[in-house]
Amino acid sequence: MTVQPIDGWRFFVKGGKMDCVVDLEHGKCDCGVYAVEKIPCSHAIAAGTSVGLHISTLVCPVYSKDFLFAGYSENIYPCVGQQVEERTCFPPEVKRGPGRQKKSRWQSWLELSRMRGRKPRKQHRAYRCSKCKETGHTKPQCKSSSV
Repeated sequence: MTVQPIDGWRFFVKGGKMDCVVDLEHGKCDCGVYAVEKIPCSHAIAAGTSVGLHISTLVCPVYSKDFLFAGYSENIYPCVGQQVEERTCFPPEVKRGPGRQKKSRWQSWLELSRMRGRKPRKQHRAYRCSKCKETGHTKPQCKSSSV
């Protein structure tokens, strides 16, 4: 991708699926990915690296470990007036689907290649005569003297 600076924080990035104007100060790009996910798109990464910014500085701080730890740092209490029951929780019951159950077995390379719609490669063996032990022919076609 080619990056052309517009001003200090804005860049015009050519390449990729579309040409975009990237604003690194406000975290926006014309493709819309950077503004929604707050994670830099390919255009923002190209603009940031051309200026010499590290990619981690372009990511919204909400995705940092500090924010994650801060969310779980204090105790979480139930709402006032809400009754909490003591119960053991079991996993949900799994119901079998209707119809015959599918086979679960490993398929051979021949079956896999037929499913893909290709012919499998033929595996040629070097034939060896059981009479004279030479390669290239078998016992019925052997021309050596019979012993």
